[in-house]
Amino acid sequence: MGLHVNANEVVAVLLSDGWHGVKPGTFAVGPFAFGSSMEGGSIDIAGQPGFRFTTQDGPVITGPLSSVLAVQSESTQVPGRTPLHELADRLDGSIVAVNGTDAVRFSYAGEDFEVWLGATKYGPRWLFAAAGNRDGAVDYGFGEKDPVDQVARAAMSDLKAGMRPGRTAAPGSPSATP
Repeated sequence: MGLHVNANEVVAVLLSDGWHGVKPGTFAVGPFAFGSSMEGGSIDIAGQPGFRFTTQDGPVITGPLSSVLAVQSESTQVPGRTPLHELADRLDGSIVAVNGTDAVRFSYAGEDFEVWLGATKYGPRWLFAAAGNRDGAVDYGFGEKDPVDQVARAAMSDLKAGMRPGRTAAPGSPSATP
């Protein structure tokens, strides 16, 4: 029998120096590597798996997964806590009401963005746009029952890649519409 741990439910991690509180939704596992912004590459540590999380106080802790002695988790199904609350935690945002619909508003690189569960021809789907410009919303195809960490990862990946949903290109630029 396998013991499944939902990374989104990890609230504390035991390392050799003691327990560390985890900011909700920030615990993640993946390949452990060191990178250099000057070289633009990374050095894989022999395919070793690693972990990363943001502590309750703010610093990020990253290391080899073998250094984790235990994790404490709790169900994200807290009464009154909705997927929107989970998404707000994940994106360091807040829940706001826009035109009668609750949304998560968060900032990235000095710009504000919103993610909300909107009505589409496919049913309720998570939509993502620049704050105040819902006409340019991106539908990632995630429904209301999909894990919110997928929605958060998709939005942050696009932002880090330079995509700004709902922003109109500058006049004269190749992607501007007439």
